[in-house]
Amino acid sequence: MDALTHAIVGAAIAQLPRSSDTDKQPVLSWQKRALIGVSAALFPDIDYLLFYINPLEFLADWHRAETHSLILAPLWAWLIMQCWQRLTAWPLPSKQLYWLCLLALISHPLLDSLTAFGTQWFAPISRYKVAFNLLFVIDIYFSALVLCSLLFVINYKTQVIKVLALLLPACYLLVVINVKNQVQQSLSDNPQPVTLLPQPFSFFYWQAISQTANGFDQAYIKLTNDHVGEWFSNKLSLPQQQSYHLNEQLIWQHYYTLPIQPQMNKHARQVWQHHKFKAFQRFSVYPIFYDYQHTPQQTCVWFSDLRYHWPNITPSFRYGMCQKHQTDSKSDWHVYRMKYFSKHQVTLN
Repeated sequence: MDALTHAIVGAAIAQLPRSSDTDKQPVLSWQKRALIGVSAALFPDIDYLLFYINPLEFLADWHRAETHSLILAPLWAWLIMQCWQRLTAWPLPSKQLYWLCLLALISHPLLDSLTAFGTQWFAPISRYKVAFNLLFVIDIYFSALVLCSLLFVINYKTQVIKVLALLLPACYLLVVINVKNQVQQSLSDNPQPVTLLPQPFSFFYWQAISQTANGFDQAYIKLTNDHVGEWFSNKLSLPQQQSYHLNEQLIWQHYYTLPIQPQMNKHARQVWQHHKFKAFQRFSVYPIFYDYQHTPQQTCVWFSDLRYHWPNITPSFRYGMCQKHQTDSKSDWHVYRMKYFSKHQVTLN
């Protein structure tokens, strides 16, 4: 999920732990609770510091891993608690502080797992990635509801009302599940199983993906029109609504994992099977051949993942390998990535 939503959820959840009746220490104000909750909820994304060491390894193995682990969450919560107690002069009751740090921290991997990108709940014991495929990383409805929940828990002191306020986003998730099931049922006649991925910026819009022998069939489907989502996407200068179709008007496109043309296929296989490209295979779920560049100077083969393909938005995840041509021989293949959202064939290490 986006950082703002994580912060709002962390601030709201931090209002829940009550002070013990026997606790003689000062009660935390809602402002301090919110600030501590925000810090704990945003903490797991500290792993982004590893991105520039090796972007592909980061995405494949390091991101949404140990810092997002439910197993290690008690340790991270204790460290955050220690930081607040040592770096501030606030009288912070340890037990209450620990629980609000822990709850706010756990909210982060739980929210991330609602998207399509996978979160390693059980790292480092298991690298299994949990992805419920329910929400896009930016969901204006969900974010608005968690903001309402935050306002409720701040303004109402009754514990029951606080808990009920946090159920607002949960009710929205039930609505999303119902919509997704309706879209899934509309595709029940498809000869192959279909996976639905959430799309920007509406829970009525989905990406349908069906695996084939040599790649994937993909289509953009909608249950109905969403004028709020359309307004939001237009405000961001990302008109997308016309790309989504009702089931009876669905347009399927086929994407190859490996290209058919012999020379392209030969080079693509070399890249796909290269030991330096294994991280891409570990990370990608719906890998597709993206582009091929062959010049007298070098040959480049590019791949992408359909999870990062949205209408009128240049895919952000495009990795490949390039081989430079020398006068007497060819050098080894080296991993490159295309600059995020760049429309030009710019490569970076």
